[in-house]
Amino acid sequence: MDTTKACYLQSSTIREKSKNTNKEKSFVELYRAHDSEKSRKEAQEEIIRIMRDYGYNVVKPEKFAQKYNLSAPYHLFFTTVEESKETHNQPFSVTFPEILDKSLGEIVNSLHLTFIVDVEWLCLQYALAGQRTDMTILYHNRRDDTDLSDNISIMPVYEAELVFNSETHHTKIMILQYKDDGIRVVVSTANLYSNDWENRTQGLWISPHLPRLPELASSSDGESPTNFKQDFKRYLSRYWNPALKQWMDVVSKADFSAVNVCFVASVPGNYTHFNADYWGHRKLARVLFQHTTLPPDAPQWSIIAQSSSIGNLGPNYESWLSKEIVLSMSQETMQMTNRYPKFQYIYPSVENYERSFDFRNSISCFYYTAERHSKQQWIEPFLHQWKATRTGRDRAMPHIKSYMRISPDLKRISWFMLTSANLSKSAWGVKRSTYSITNYEAGVVFLPKFIVSTIIDTLGNNG
Repeated sequence: MDTTKACYLQSSTIREKSKNTNKEKSFVELYRAHDSEKSRKEAQEEIIRIMRDYGYNVVKPEKFAQKYNLSAPYHLFFTTVEESKETHNQPFSVTFPEILDKSLGEIVNSLHLTFIVDVEWLCLQYALAGQRTDMTILYHNRRDDTDLSDNISIMPVYEAELVFNSETHHTKIMILQYKDDGIRVVVSTANLYSNDWENRTQGLWISPHLPRLPELASSSDGESPTNFKQDFKRYLSRYWNPALKQWMDVVSKADFSAVNVCFVASVPGNYTHFNADYWGHRKLARVLFQHTTLPPDAPQWSIIAQSSSIGNLGPNYESWLSKEIVLSMSQETMQMTNRYPKFQYIYPSVENYERSFDFRNSISCFYYTAERHSKQQWIEPFLHQWKATRTGRDRAMPHIKSYMRISPDLKRISWFMLTSANLSKSAWGVKRSTYSITNYEAGVVFLPKFIVSTIIDTLGNNG
């Protein structure tokens, strides 16, 4: 993509040639006046035409429901990489407008929880899908200054929920509400702006359609085998934000019984006793202890971690990583052996980055300084380069965050987690006088017990 096109998409500003005027309009302005399905369709066609005039290969999302059904039972997707044509037709690749595709239903309202947002870019995605832009957005960092219409409610999380400056709202979640009163939950690693959706590797879990419960049902009805609904409601309640009350009600009235993943989140706070087990690595440990089992060679099954940022991990491996993270991620085996599994950490090298699409565009999604590394050089033996040749994402830098326990032959896993949480104490929590967490994070855990009804999942061609 050339610089002119990149700037054009990021600003989402157009010059309407079709109306013989030189007045510049934003996509939000072009789309906001359309309140009927017919007029939204007309606006959608106009925006797609304009983008094609600028040289974009825009394909209308029309059949994502079919792709979604074929993704069962995992419903795990990776973002399409614009400059890697190989990714464009993969069954597990997804663009943002596809998530909003009308084949999944007509959206009447949506909630977005994110770290970074460009509202104008976000509205463009709704326009490309021909969907309404009624939405509530809670964010940490806003990248645009567009004047918004009354149907978009936006507020920074830190004003209402974050107490200390060190706290970060890092979660990436969407709730899409449909005309039939059903909802869909999306847990992602991608922020809501163009850079994260163009040429980076991102992961998403998209829930099944969650229908509304019968009127006489209790709010505790419609639970999933994984307790997702209860854990998700607990997480939303920790925002203490009146704007989320209606979404708490929507979640309470939804049937989550088709959900087959566990919800593991972090919320800022200092926790003691059983409250600590609701959040961060303590919550993951609890889930693994309850639902996973490994064979006798368990100590040989490695823990593989991967993220886009590395926190202050302490003076040595034992100070936090092995004592808390590896311990929690090994809970399925700690009753069987005192041996710790091998820990491996994937983080792009300088060579990886210099070959990447981000480097060519003079941007980066990595936050790990030479100064910080100089204080924890002990991590170097654990580091492994990023490699994704088989899926066409070698040059698409990984903003995705993932953790797993895998067999020595790399063919079987006991669990896999997709999350917003980087490898840091802020994200996962650290034991001091209390158990302390300073970030909002959210992720989903895939367990063979719930996904494929076995204790170990055998990796297929897309593993």
